[in-house]
Amino acid sequence: MIVRISDDALAIACGADELAAAFVAAGAEVQRVSSWGMHWLEPLVEVDGIGYGNATPGDVAAIMGGTAPNIGKIEDHVFIAGQTRLTFARAGKTRPLSLEDYAATGGWQGLEQARTLGAAATIEAVLQSGLRGRGGAGFPAGIKWRTVADVAGAQKYIVCNADEGDSATFADRMVMEGDPYMLIEGMAIAALAVGAGQGYVYIRSEYPHAIAKMRAAIEASAGIVAPFRLEVRVGAGAYVCGE
Repeated sequence: MIVRISDDALAIACGADELAAAFVAAGAEVQRVSSWGMHWLEPLVEVDGIGYGNATPGDVAAIMGGTAPNIGKIEDHVFIAGQTRLTFARAGKTRPLSLEDYAATGGWQGLEQARTLGAAATIEAVLQSGLRGRGGAGFPAGIKWRTVADVAGAQKYIVCNADEGDSATFADRMVMEGDPYMLIEGMAIAALAVGAGQGYVYIRSEYPHAIAKMRAAIEASAGIVAPFRLEVRVGAGAYVCGE
């Protein structure tokens, strides 16, 4: 039996590690995956697509025996079924640090396409797509990339400000903890387009799980995104440190 449990920071805070250990002790194969985002149900256990919310070690035997109360197929849940997921298309489905899972779900295809197109055509494709930044301003990404590409400079940088200091905002944390290679690939594409060789991911110190995930993912994917180089910089506890 394969049991899937999130290793998202919130799931861990709710007891996911202890729950996973209980399943292993009972003889189950446990896969630690990204979070579906239904945090009120964490720890959320998935077995053959069926979800068991707010599970505890005491529920292990019933879940493995198929007698525990469940929420049905997770993908059919009203919270999930009504969404069109783009940024979080892999949420709940892949192991965050598995290169195999990432590649099997379309990972690195964008980077390969950008390498085939070249810098100028990549920028033009982003301009034509209408892609906008995820920040509140929604600034067109292609215009920003073209501006950087047109400026002369011996060294250019790609910087991801993942401080996420706004109250009750965790979208960046979920990307870094659940789909870190997606962020790395996006930065590598931007670097290719503008001619940057070095990238930095600025993460708030209050996100230790995201910091650990990003560092591990950067190391694992270094050969894939080379010659682009990435580094995590940890914040000093103030919103303005993102500058």
